[in-house]
Amino acid sequence: MERRYFLRLAGFLAVIIAALMWLFAIVQVHHLEKLIIESNQRTKALEGSVNRLRASLADGSLRPQASNDAANKHFAEPYYDPQEWAELNKDGNLLHLPTTPMRVPNGNPGGVLQRAFIADIPSLNPLTSNAADVAELYSYIGEGLSGRDRNAPENFIPSLAYRIEANDDLTAFHVWLKKGVHWHTLPFDTESGPYQWLHGTHEVTVDDFVFAMQLTMDPHVDAAHLRNYYDKFDRIEVINDHEFIVHWKASEYTNLNATLGLSPLPRWLYGFDKHGDPYDDEELGKRFNDHWFNQYAIGTGPFRFVQWEKGGRIRIERNQDYHDEAPYLDAIEFRVIQDSTARLNSLRAGDLDYIPVEPPEYHNEILQGGTPGFKDGSLHHQIYEGPMYRYIGWNADTDYFSDRRVRLAMTHAFNRELTIEKNIHGLGEILSGPFPLSNPAYDQNIAPWPFDLARAKELLAEAGWKDADGDGILEKNINGRIVPFRFRMLTYGHRPEMIAAMEIYKSDLRKIGIHMDIVPAEWSVLIQRMQDKDFDAYTGGWLLSWDTDLYQLWHSSQADLPNSSNRIGFRNAKADEIIETVRRTFDEDERNALFHEFHALVHQEQPYTFWFQGKNVGAWQERVKNVEFSFLRPFDSAMRWFLEAPLP
Repeated sequence: MERRYFLRLAGFLAVIIAALMWLFAIVQVHHLEKLIIESNQRTKALEGSVNRLRASLADGSLRPQASNDAANKHFAEPYYDPQEWAELNKDGNLLHLPTTPMRVPNGNPGGVLQRAFIADIPSLNPLTSNAADVAELYSYIGEGLSGRDRNAPENFIPSLAYRIEANDDLTAFHVWLKKGVHWHTLPFDTESGPYQWLHGTHEVTVDDFVFAMQLTMDPHVDAAHLRNYYDKFDRIEVINDHEFIVHWKASEYTNLNATLGLSPLPRWLYGFDKHGDPYDDEELGKRFNDHWFNQYAIGTGPFRFVQWEKGGRIRIERNQDYHDEAPYLDAIEFRVIQDSTARLNSLRAGDLDYIPVEPPEYHNEILQGGTPGFKDGSLHHQIYEGPMYRYIGWNADTDYFSDRRVRLAMTHAFNRELTIEKNIHGLGEILSGPFPLSNPAYDQNIAPWPFDLARAKELLAEAGWKDADGDGILEKNINGRIVPFRFRMLTYGHRPEMIAAMEIYKSDLRKIGIHMDIVPAEWSVLIQRMQDKDFDAYTGGWLLSWDTDLYQLWHSSQADLPNSSNRIGFRNAKADEIIETVRRTFDEDERNALFHEFHALVHQEQPYTFWFQGKNVGAWQERVKNVEFSFLRPFDSAMRWFLEAPLP
């Protein structure tokens, strides 16, 4: 019986084992089927990647494009050799991988984007030009050691450098350059003729950064707007052709941005005259200001300069040998069209793909429906904001505006609310200080001065301006001579809404005994007169960087320098103290407290009448895809845009 029991038990166990084996076989078959399906999916994905790679090679970018999967943190890897890639990802690197690739899924390569330039520019010199348009152009052509991440602008991302380390007090930065990066081919024949001495390829090396700093620090070079960032610069220690250390004389917060933003300049080009003869070091700075190459531009970026027709257009084309992820567009043409109505007509006619829209056109053609394309979908528009503001600058070196009471009176006499409503059509918000409204540096507790003609007249009287002869114009005895209050307001000749706003201002000033002559000037003339300080007052605007530094615009040391951004001659010892202290301060809360203190000071001094923080409008054709606006300059960068139906 006992034997029969064990036989039954063994049989039962055998059945269970057989059943388990059967179930295991089914699971294995299902797993195998799943593996086969996944393998097929991977094969298809690989085929898709190969096809995209072939398309990238066919469209001329020549380099394998990064994955379009934004979650893939290693899309940048193909653009570095193994050693560079390993060093980039080690701890201690100030540079971070970008959060998104340049390209997006299903983008079309090729085509030429036609976009408007509001005004012509006087020069393409990368150091001496202080115009926003030139900076925008070089954002496509040029590069620095690093850039700012589009989606996380607090992060620096690799560009010409793949690794940068710093000591604790930010007085020394160790930099490693990518190898095999070459300067663009030049936009003229170097195989024959007078420029044969420039023929060949030129790799970017440490010497290009040494040369750039040599020129930046040369007092003969008209680069005061840049030089102020490097007043504590010490030297560049060269280790080899692709490795160097930047040394600073003092520990300042601005050393970080100034170092990581360093850009190169080719000695082999700018160090020579048109015939290939080298300049002496003593004359290099003077010659550089009017260098023969100033009608051209060169860089290492994703686009290369091709042509500049003064007053016409600037053409840039995709750099076929770009060392990083290439954009979609074959080329971009910037067409100079100063008249805002003409720009809009060109957009409607299909001659332009993208334009900035001025407030009158925004009101009439978009809000009021004057252009049907914005309703039927053939045209698109978007309002976007950036860290910029408009202001009126008062020349403190004139008889009129050296007194803070007069400057404050001029602010009280300016009906900013009315001009924003009537002339700017709501595309702006009044502000009281020199920071964007959303920036923590801006003190929200400081309210803008109100429009108050009676208070303005009181302040003018306190400052000694009275109508003694009864002719309706205020006068003042200055150093023994009677000076009537008649001044010139320099303003944008290509911005009718600005001229109209100044007409409102002129009418109100006349009510309190001040005569203002409105002097419209086209952009290149306006810039030159600002730099020469040939004005009593002017309407201006500043596009600010991500990190705030007050030195360039406000420090007294900049007031008497040629081409300085402190055009209005603002000199204030307390302001200088704050500016210098904030540069040495690393704690964000302490920095913002100092910014608030500075805000309160300029609110009382009124070196500017802070007008409004502007809102910008961009408009584009339906065929332009992936249009996006950035937190950073240029806000309407076309680097990631593509054309739905690229034209040959």
